[in-house]
Amino acid sequence: MRRFNLASFFVSLFLVVYISNAVADIYGSRASFLLHNDLKNWMSLSYLSTNVDDAWRQRVENALINQGDTHIYLYTQNGDDGIGNVSPQTDWEVRLDHLNSRGLRPVMWLMADDSPNLASKPLSVHKAHNAEMVRRFDNKVDAYVIGLEADEYWSATQVQEMVADLKTKTNKPVAVHLTPGVKPSYYEGADLIFLQTGFHLNETQFRARVNEALALGKPVVVSEYHMDSSSQLAKHYGDIACSMGAVGTGNGRNVVPCGQKETKKKKEWYQKYEKELIVTGIAAVTLYAVSRWDAPLTLKATESGYQVGAKKQIGDHTFSMGYSDSGRVVARYRFDF
Repeated sequence: MRRFNLASFFVSLFLVVYISNAVADIYGSRASFLLHNDLKNWMSLSYLSTNVDDAWRQRVENALINQGDTHIYLYTQNGDDGIGNVSPQTDWEVRLDHLNSRGLRPVMWLMADDSPNLASKPLSVHKAHNAEMVRRFDNKVDAYVIGLEADEYWSATQVQEMVADLKTKTNKPVAVHLTPGVKPSYYEGADLIFLQTGFHLNETQFRARVNEALALGKPVVVSEYHMDSSSQLAKHYGDIACSMGAVGTGNGRNVVPCGQKETKKKKEWYQKYEKELIVTGIAAVTLYAVSRWDAPLTLKATESGYQVGAKKQIGDHTFSMGYSDSGRVVARYRFDF
C-alpha cells in the first residue's frame, strides 16, 4: 500500500507557494577595484587572469569584503602583461559562482585599455566575444561595461554600435566608461555612465565632474576617482558622490545608501501566505488520511498559479479534494448508481 509522504508534500508545496528569487542590482553598488596601497599594482579587474593564483584571488576577495563591497569589477579579456592577461577559461562559471557565494556580484568589463592586440581586431570579433560572455554568465552578473576607457581605442560611433549590439543579447544594464571627463556622444544608448573623474582632484573639481555627468540624465556610477579605494580621501569622495545622486561607487565609500532603488516593504513570507498555510495544513491532514487508501497526490504549477489535490475511488464512491492559489478548498463526493 502506497503511503502519502507528508514531509514531501510540505516541501513541494513550499517550493510552489514561496520561491525566493533574490535579484541583485547594480543600483547602490559598492566596489573597490583599485587598492594600490594594500597590494602593489592591484586591480580586481585581473581576478580572472591566468597570471594570478588562487591565494592572490582570496586576498582580493577578503580586501573587498573588508571594505563592505557588494560588487567586483572583472575583465573578460586583457592583453596587458603588466596587469595580467585575461582570456575566457572553462572554469569561469565556478569562479563567478564562488564570488556570488561570498556576496560579491560581478560586473564584467568586456574590453581593456592598453591592449593594442585586442583593439586592432574588428568590432565583429568583439561582438562575438560579448555574445559568448552573455551566453555563459548573464545569470551570474549584474551589469556589463563595454570597456575600460573605451574612448582610447573606439570612436563614439563604434561605442554606440557595441552598446546597441550588446543590448540585443541581454537585459542587464550596459555601461560606458571613458577617460576622465564627460563625452555625451559616447553614452548614447547606454543604460549607465561609469564615470572616471580623474585623480588628484580637489573637492570642488570632483563635484564639478560628477555634476557634469549627472546633468546628462542617465544613472551614474562614479567608478574611478582614487588609486587606493581604502584611503580615507577615497571613501570621503565616494560619500560625496552618493550624496550628489550617484547610484554606486567603484573606489570606496563609507555610507551604505547610494542610489538603491526604492521597494515596498515586503511582508515576511509566512505573513503573506498565512491564510494559504493554515488552509493547506488542514488539507494536508485530510489528504494524508485519504492517502492511506492509496490516493495519488497531484501537484500542478504554472506561471499563473498552482493547484494541489488528491482523488480516490472506492467501489461506487469517489472522493476528491483540491486547493489552489486562489485560496479555494474544494471537496467533492460522488456516488455512481
